[in-house]
Parts: sequence; C-alpha cells; structure tokens
Amino acid sequence: MSGSTQQFVGLFPLSYRIGTNAPGAQSLTLNLLVFTPEQSVSGTAVVTQAINPPLELQSDVWGEYTYMTVMSPAVSKILITAQGNHGGPSSNSAVNFKLHLVVGSDWKEGVANYQYFDGQRWVQVNNAPAHLEQPVQSNVAYVPTGPGPVILPYPPIMPLYAAPIQSAIASGDLAQMKHLAGLAKQQLERQPQLQSALEAAKSEISRLERR
Repeated sequence: MSGSTQQFVGLFPLSYRIGTNAPGAQSLTLNLLVFTPEQSVSGTAVVTQAINPPLELQSDVWGEYTYMTVMSPAVSKILITAQGNHGGPSSNSAVNFKLHLVVGSDWKEGVANYQYFDGQRWVQVNNAPAHLEQPVQSNVAYVPTGPGPVILPYPPIMPLYAAPIQSAIASGDLAQMKHLAGLAKQQLERQPQLQSALEAAKSEISRLERR
C-alpha cells in the first residue's frame, strides 16, 4: 500500500439527516462532536416518525470512529459506531439506541444501520441514507501519519457545539459537561461561536459543584 495518510487534529461537529423521506418512515437527526486525538464521538440523536401516536426518541450518544482503508483504487470509508441512552455513558440509564454509520472520507454521505428501543421492543432500521447538513470548508489542522490512502482535509465545521453541551446541561451529567466544556475550550480560538455555549456549561458546572 502506498501514498500518505492524513489525520485531522482537533475537534469538529457533524450533523446528519438519516432517512429515506418516505411517508411514515423513521427519520434520524444525528449531531456529533468528533474528537480526533481519541477518535471518539459524542452528541445527540433524535429518532422521529409520523405515526399515531408520533414517535420522538431522544438519546445522548457516544462512540468512536475508525478508518476503513482499502487497496487503491477502491475508496476508503469511515465507520462511526455509537450507542445512546438518557444521560450519557456515566448515567445508570439503559441503552436505547445503537448506530453503525459508514461515510466517505469527506464525511459527507453514507449509509446507516441503527436500532432504537421504542418502550416495548427494539426496532431495526437498515440501509438508511445519511446526508451531511450544511457543510462548510474546514480549517482543522491535519498531519501525515505514514503510508496509506489519502484522507481529504475536509471535515465540516458548523456551530453545533451548543447541541451536545445543552443536552449535557439538561441531563445534569456533570462529568459529560466537564468533558464537553474542556473540548470546546480547546477550539475557542478557531471557533468563537463556542463562547456562549462554553460559558453556559461552566456556569452549570459551578452551580452543580456548589451543591
């Protein structure tokens, strides 16, 4: 295998709309914060469906991603695996959401298989198309890491940090708030729009620690 691999260094958000848009079909909105040094993801997932009564399942999600490298000229992919519940990984809440999402090396399009617990049973959704919402040009740094396929320097950057931070605040998960606040702080110089969300998280952390 020849060529050079590039990996992103830093933190960036992704927001996917997952589903076929067919009448009555499930739709998944997935907001993730990607932390490249650990190849980890965290954020929120909302599954909706226009049925009676309507479905709206919200989960705090966490997981990881890996590069699925293959021999040229085949195209390399990125595999995102995650699970979710109410409150995040440090809560005692049962897992109610599982995801396998495969996207291209530019993070823009892909296919997802996911499961969710509707309160009575697990429901499986397979081969749902995934589309990145409103991508913009990245300014995340990247470095060469040795032989392998070229991973294009184009993770999308969008002001979505508030979504996982506000979700952590709503859940009262102190550990998750501290984790997200720390990650957001690292990126403030590059992403000034994080400031308001970070200050909200720090204020909530201080309030909980004074209890």
